[in-house]
Formats: sequence, structure tokens, C-alpha cells
Amino acid sequence: MDNLPFDLVGLAAAEVDSLEEVYKALKDKFDIKVPDDFNIDIDQFESIKCSQNPKQQTEITLGGALQINNSANGVYLLFVKIRSYYTNNDAYYHGERLDYYNYQVWALVSQKKDFGRALIRKETFADRVLNIVHPVELEFTDDKSFSHKFYVVANEPEKALTCMNWSFRNALMDIDLGDMMIEAVGNNLVIGNNDWLNADGALYATTIAGKIAAVR
Repeated sequence: MDNLPFDLVGLAAAEVDSLEEVYKALKDKFDIKVPDDFNIDIDQFESIKCSQNPKQQTEITLGGALQINNSANGVYLLFVKIRSYYTNNDAYYHGERLDYYNYQVWALVSQKKDFGRALIRKETFADRVLNIVHPVELEFTDDKSFSHKFYVVANEPEKALTCMNWSFRNALMDIDLGDMMIEAVGNNLVIGNNDWLNADGALYATTIAGKIAAVR
């Protein structure tokens, strides 16, 4: 596929093939375009920065973006380019210097409300036990089902509670997040995980973003 709208510098052929596969899958399912004058500081999202490996030197940049047309609120796809470079001292590599690039895809929803900083993901049994000892989870006292299904933490609880109204929570209750997470920073929400590039993950993150964007 010619003219992929992404930064391809330094990519191995297999990663370019993965980009082509994801781009084609998105074009087949959604009405997409390359946005005009799009700019976002991806360093503000801790979930994306979690891609950094403490044992390696890592650079994370925005390698491209797509916009989903006909969406109630702005829905974008962030193609995050991750460079990893380090000296591998394992016996097999004999101190070889490794330097390579991979991509991740995150969906972005721009909303009018300010969430502060918040994280939403599927709640686990460990979360429930830890919350008994060290209660940090944001509780929705009027919506026990939501509180049981999702783990939510926020630095400004009142903002998060206001933004995560009944309509927002109902939309999420109909979604199986799986290993996806939602991070809110101000009025921007990113949806994804730290898996490397794959079509299924990109399509599912986009679907979730569309459902959140439709909330009134």
C-alpha cells in the first residue's frame, strides 16, 4: 500500500506490513481521514508513557493520526511510535547494540467537560482487596454495578463524578473493556492498551471511543 500517512523512518518491513494491515482494516470499517492541523501532547498521558521500558532507553513520539468522520465529538486515532535502543548483554547477543521501532494505536475522544486526571479500567479481585487496606478508588454510591465492574481513580474526584454521569456510566456498562484502559486528562480521553500494533486492538479501541463520543 502506497503513501501510508505515518512516520516510517527506521521501521522494519514487518512493522510496515502491520501498519498497512491496520490502516486497511480501519478504512474498511470506518470513514477516516488525516486530520488538518492536529496536535496533541502525548507525554501528558501516563498510560501511553507506560510503554517505556526502564531497562531500555525509549523515545515515544506521535508517528501519525487519523480522524473518524461523522462522530458526535472528535474521535481520533493516535499512532504512537516507540523507539527502543539498548545494549543487549545476554550471551547470545554478545553486547550487541539493538535499536528498533514499534507502533501502538490509541483512540482519542475530545469532550467538552473537564475530567481532571482519571483512570478507568476493568476492576480485579486484587483491586477490591487493596481498596480495603488503602482506599483510593472513586466510589459511585448511587451505582454499585458500575463501581463493581470498573476500577476508577481520579485526582479531582468531584470533577470526575460530575463528568461520569448516568449517561456516561450506562455507555461504559455496555462495553467489555477487556485489557483496555481509559485515561482522562482534562477534556481528552485516550483508550487503548500497551500491546504492539494489531488490527483487532485498533478496531476495538475505535469502537469504544465512538460509543463514548456519542454520550450526551
